[in-house]
This record gives sequence, C-alpha cells and structure tokens, in this order.
Amino acid sequence: MNTKSITYTYSAHVTQQTPSGKPLVFFAAPATEIGQWAGVPQRSRLDDEETIGFQRQENKTRIRELSSFYHDDRNIVQNPLLAAPQSATSVSFKALEGHPEFGTIEIVSEDFSDTTLLDLMTQVVANLEGRVPELKETSLDQGRLSSIMERGRQEHGLDVVVDEDEEEDEDDSAEEGNGSVDDSDTASVLLTDETHLIDFYTELKGRIKVLEALDSDANPHGILGFDREAMISYLKPIMLVDGQHRLKGAVLAAEILANGSEGETVLLKAAENNEDPGQAKAEFIRGKARHLPVSLLMDPSPSEHVFQFVVVNQKATPMGKALLGTIVSTSLSKDELDPVAQRLKDAGIKLDDSQAIAYLTRADESPFKNFVQTGITGATGDRSTSLQWSVLKGLVGIFRELSGGKLYGQRNDWAKAWGKSQLDDSAYVSAFDGHKEKLAEWGRPDGPWREVFIRFYSNIREKFGSDDPEALNAWGTTRSNLFNKVSLTILAADYFEYLRTQKRTLNNVADVDSTMEEWLDGVNPAYFNRNWKVEKKDTPLIRRTWARLWNDYRRNPESQPKESEFNPAAGA
Repeated sequence: MNTKSITYTYSAHVTQQTPSGKPLVFFAAPATEIGQWAGVPQRSRLDDEETIGFQRQENKTRIRELSSFYHDDRNIVQNPLLAAPQSATSVSFKALEGHPEFGTIEIVSEDFSDTTLLDLMTQVVANLEGRVPELKETSLDQGRLSSIMERGRQEHGLDVVVDEDEEEDEDDSAEEGNGSVDDSDTASVLLTDETHLIDFYTELKGRIKVLEALDSDANPHGILGFDREAMISYLKPIMLVDGQHRLKGAVLAAEILANGSEGETVLLKAAENNEDPGQAKAEFIRGKARHLPVSLLMDPSPSEHVFQFVVVNQKATPMGKALLGTIVSTSLSKDELDPVAQRLKDAGIKLDDSQAIAYLTRADESPFKNFVQTGITGATGDRSTSLQWSVLKGLVGIFRELSGGKLYGQRNDWAKAWGKSQLDDSAYVSAFDGHKEKLAEWGRPDGPWREVFIRFYSNIREKFGSDDPEALNAWGTTRSNLFNKVSLTILAADYFEYLRTQKRTLNNVADVDSTMEEWLDGVNPAYFNRNWKVEKKDTPLIRRTWARLWNDYRRNPESQPKESEFNPAAGA
C-alpha cells in the first residue's frame, strides 16, 4: 500500500506516575489536526455486523451542545482527551537535552486520501493478524464467506466464488488423522473465547474478495456496509480512548465559523487571488480550531486501551451493562485480555459475567444468538423485543452459579440445592477434589455449566418454541409467552427441582437430554402457544401465577390450565 505520510510535531511534557507504569505525554494540538491522526473505532453495527472498536457511537446532540459551548472563547474545557498509540513506531517523544521531561512529540500519520478501499481493508486484516497470529491458521466459516460473496453478486453483478482449493484443503484436513486436531483446529480452540474477532475478520476477508472481483479502476467508498471512514479509524497512529465528543464538538464549532460571514470573506478573497478555495477554507478552520489538551499513554497494546476506556467510563458516567460486557468480552483476543483481566476485576468490572454472557449472544450453537440486547447501536440496533442483557445474566446465574433457581412464590432455591447434593458426583467435575473446587470448575466462564445451559434452552426452543416471530410461542421475541424472563426462569428452576427431587446428576449432554425427556414426559408442546392475554409479564402476580400453573401442570400433564387462568387480573 503506497501512501504518503505527514509528521505532526508538538511541544510536550512527559511524566511517569509509577516506576512500572508507561509514560504519559501531555501536549496540545488544534482539534482539526487531532482528527487527522486520531482514530475513533466505534463499537457499532456495519451492515448488521459488529465492529471491534470500543468507543460508543457518537451522540449528535451532545456534539452540537459542545459546539455551542465552544463558540464562547471564554469557555474552557480542562480535562484532556485521553489517547494511546495504535502503532509503536508511529509515535515518539524526543527529549530536550538537559531537560528530559520536556521535548516534542512526533506523530507520523499516513495520508489515506488516495488509498483504495481494498488496500485499507487489506491493511486492517494485516493488523488483526499481527494482534492475533492464530487468525491466519483459522478455518473461516465458508458459509459466511459464501453469503458475503452472494451479496456481492447481487449488488454488484460480480462472479465471485469461494476458492475451491481452500475448500478441498479444509475437507482433507478434517479427514486426516481420524479426528485428530491439526494446526487450524488448534487455532480454533485458542480462539473460542474471542469469537467476535474471527467474525469481524471473516467479514473483512469476504469483502476483500468482492473488491478484488471489481473492475480494476473501481474504488468504491464502501462495500456491503463497510466504508472508508470505519477502516481508516483502525489505521491511524493514535487511538482516542476518551473524549470523542469534545473533539468533534470543537471541529464542528470551527466549521460553523467557516460557514459564517468571516469564512465567506476569506473565500471571496481567495477567489480574487486565484487561490484554491478548499485549501483556504481548511486553513481558516485550522486557524479557528481550539487547541485541545491531550494525555497520551505511551502503550500500544489493545488490552490497555480497553482497560483505560472501561475504567474511565465506568467510574465517571457508567455505561450500560450490556455495552460494557460487549466491549470487554469481544474487543480483545484471549492473549490480549489475560494481562489486564485481574486488573479489570480489581477495578470492579465483572469480567467473568461479561465473558460468559457475551459468548451466548454470539456463538452459533447458542439459542440466544442475536436475540439479546448488547448495547450496540447502528442501522439495525438492539430490538426492543430482544431479551435484556440483565435477564440473560439472571438465567446464566441459575446454571453457572447454581443460584437463583427459585420458582416464583416458593422459598427453595432448587439450583443451589442440586449443586450441594448432586454436583460432586458429576463426571463434569470428577477431576477436582472438594466441593468448593468442583463448584469453581463448574462455574468457569467456559465451564461445564455452559454446555448444559445451551443444551437445556436449545431443547426448550425445539420442544416449545416457534421460529415464526408472530407466533404466541415465538422464540426470539419477548412478546412471546415463552421467550421472556418469567417463563425462561420458571422452566430452569422447575428443571432443577426435578433433578434434585429425583436425585439425578449430570455427567454429559446426553444426561441433559434424558432428564429433560423424563421431566417433560406427557407435557403438551403447544403449552405456550395459546393466547394468555398478558401484556405485562414481569409482575409479582403474573410471576407467581405462571409458576404455580406450570409446576402443577408438569406434575400432572392430564390437567392443562385454561387460557383465562394465566391472567388472573383480567378476571378480577
């Protein structure tokens, strides 16, 4: 990729808070220049696929408000923008001789104005492979690639195909060794905790194939929802960790001045002098732009960037738990997360919960994939009928922590009771000594509980649910009688009651299947596919009523409750 580079130089001061901490460089720069070398990769959806940035999407109203604030020259914002290098080689501090704490910061930024979208995406892919080398060895989802290429055919009239040699190589490797794990399988195992990085990587690789099939002179601004600005934000030398709204508000304030009477005068003068009006306007904006303070942490590691962002935002204006969990769990590879995992926990971030839940919202085998709010906004955004993050957290807690498995209106915690009496006999944890150690093994973010959880709710979906979003028993919309906090909690608690009272342990997923078959013996699969005429489900009366009706019916399936019984308030 042949690009020009621009070097920005600013007077700076460097300090180090602790002997083991990375240096902090403080300086100021025009807001418009900061925008040239600072990227703001946002956690959003492009073409219904999540990006891997961690910044929240910009709030247009907040930017306008900050712009108005900046119009008064007396208004000063003291807190600096927080930033960090994305590249260890593009940023350097040069100390003054005899005064090492003072000097200049040099930032070398590529000029991507003439770079093709294909080259931009290729560089983003190379950067991801540099972060996570295992990506190069990972067998990509051929179905996902084919879907991207099919859209390329439809939207651009292209003849794009999956490389047949690649498909044959993957088939051959799967057959060799009678199921032994080869290098690509090993990479997949290593990446199981970073599913989203693989997804984003695959989406990029698919679009690169589509771009490669375009006419050689074509240089689109975007392809299948992925555009130049989003890609460039991953390639700039500096990552803006905090302060995107302050920065964009300052830039907007300067642009508004350029469009006013003073700016018009400058443009008229440029025209009279046969000067480039575009350049004249840019210089005017630069001259009017505020100089914003910057605090640059000299650490290029993505894990530290995420750590700083989460801690700053969680301690100041806490973000939603769904978005927090999404960012922490899916922005980093496992190797990148490990160094800061304990620090995040020490800072009060419930990392294990975030990892466990984020996996269930993304893994193909999870019945909750794409049906849970993640806090991500964008063209598609979170649907109002998606299950709330906190609800999934509660369901996960029943299985993972073996806690909260209570039927509404009853005192017994059946998940806890099962854990105390039957967990120790489970083959899932037989390699560990002592109940405490077995419980810890069971509840790891990717521990045995997850396999049981996924199988349990997959079976529930298959037996009671419907893929029709308008059905009364629809799976994936909280308008359903089935897919909601109350019903899903009741089913889990009642299942653990059955396991405890029948003194059944779980050794594998086959045990989950067999115990569920016994538990649901004689139960009508259409139980939830009736008009219960309940709109607001999560009320004390509805919770207790539904729990009692289900528990009684499951024990005696010959006596199915009437539809009118599900909403006792309606008959009051």
